[in-house]
Amino acid sequence: MAENYSFFSNKKCEYFPCHKVSDEIAEKDFNCLFCYCPLYLKEKCPGNPVYFVTANGEKIKDCSKCTFPHRAANYEEVLKCLMSKDEILEVDISELIVDMETEIEHSCGFESMDAEMKRQHKEIINAAYDKFFSEKKVKVILKQIDESVVTTAGFVFGEQTIECNALEKMNVAYGDIDSAYLYAFGIKDIDEKVLEESSLLEKYYVECLMIAATDVLRDWIRSYIERKHSVRHKKYVTDSFGPGFYGMDISAVPKLVKITGAEKVGVSVDKSGNMHPAKSCVGIYLVTKKEYGERIKDCAFCVGNKGGCAVCRGR
Repeated sequence: MAENYSFFSNKKCEYFPCHKVSDEIAEKDFNCLFCYCPLYLKEKCPGNPVYFVTANGEKIKDCSKCTFPHRAANYEEVLKCLMSKDEILEVDISELIVDMETEIEHSCGFESMDAEMKRQHKEIINAAYDKFFSEKKVKVILKQIDESVVTTAGFVFGEQTIECNALEKMNVAYGDIDSAYLYAFGIKDIDEKVLEESSLLEKYYVECLMIAATDVLRDWIRSYIERKHSVRHKKYVTDSFGPGFYGMDISAVPKLVKITGAEKVGVSVDKSGNMHPAKSCVGIYLVTKKEYGERIKDCAFCVGNKGGCAVCRGR
């Protein structure tokens, strides 16, 4: 691997160097940041690809001599295309039920119940799951974004900054953030007509299952991103930064919903700032080279104002 190839910064890419550069391009004006060009699938690519025809008459786009995405003047356009590349996952609730039940047992004080009462309550939970959740699938939108959006003041998207006080306390060293992900999902509301026929205790556990599903799914997404980035080297993924958590004000909801493109998975926000469906989540994960969770664990449920954690109260 040519570690001394001065035109490139991404020297650890397995495809490095992706192609040679002519002497006409100045070193300061060329920097290979992208292993895959997001412009490739565009109908009218602004670059200069060459087309060759196969024996079957199929036209193939050859970008080996294209320098468009590598020129500093074009970074903004390329990054815009990168941010528009969404990954939509469909998660079956059945994949989450074991962890959901564990969370419910912990939060509902199952440890203080006797064996018979515990059995009865588990039967009600199982019945509620079979009736309302067994066929449920949840769509999750993931949008990978450049680590440059993360600052000590908050998350910067163009001219818009979403404040997040925990980032200052996190004090991430330069180069320790590999990437960031916006995400959103919404668990479809329960059929109220069917729910009306349920007992009071079953209604209670239906609500517990909905809450547990959002919590467990957030952790599922975090683990998914961590596995995705730890193929060759161990990486860490933070908890979800989002409105009402880690020093981010709840007023950030409409901004994040819009930036994430949450409407693609059926999530919307009304004029009052409430998300629909009611059990919806939106936020940001950071992929890091070191574990940073311990530094900001006290900020987990901070709403980012004087009523938040000790850090925010002292501002």
